Amino acid sequence: APGLTWTHIIIMSGLELMYFDGPGRGNLARMALHVGKIPFKDTRYTFDAWPAVKSDPSSVPSQLFGSLPCLKSGDTILAESLAVATYAAELGIYKTNTPTPESRAVDLMVLLTNEDLKKPMYKCLFGDDASKAAGKEALPAAVAPKLAALERVLERSAGGTFFSGEKLGMADLAVFDSIKSPFPGLEALGVDLGPYPKLRAVAAAVGEVPEIKAFAAAGFR
Repeated sequence: APGLTWTHIIIMSGLELMYFDGPGRGNLARMALHVGKIPFKDTRYTFDAWPAVKSDPSSVPSQLFGSLPCLKSGDTILAESLAVATYAAELGIYKTNTPTPESRAVDLMVLLTNEDLKKPMYKCLFGDDASKAAGKEALPAAVAPKLAALERVLERSAGGTFFSGEKLGMADLAVFDSIKSPFPGLEALGVDLGPYPKLRAVAAAVGEVPEIKAFAAAGFR
């Protein structure tokens, strides 16, 4: 129909994001959609309910890799956290903040680093008491090289509030997620972020974006 954009058509066809009832690997996609003011069904599974969903051959996760997050948009179904997040970005945050090729590449670089940071953080949260204690002891050294590299990226940037100047992007949401998410998050796990003032400034600025501020204040819901 005249005047309908691709985003309008997708919204009309129904957009559903599926993940567990917590931030985790679904947080970035949720934030990208909220920033873009894109309505979506936020389906959250409990750990108890998940095995039945995973074993149901008609469920979206079962039709893909048997994992979460997943996203359904009309006939399109997606899995894997970075695929889901980047698709959500195209609908949401990129709708008003169209990235350049350079800033899009930086976004992907930081998204991948966000995933790298989650791996040692999850070792502090899952497993038996001994393995979680070992994970927490190893965490500062495990994340320091990635955080130092991100700090250097910001030091080399042209300046401004975010990775791409004054234009909010997925890289900035990823840093906010890494630092401020309650599960898993660097602050929540007690990592000293003093050596990374530019990363802390990005996270603070993202936290003042109205949609993100409201989302976080509601318990990342």
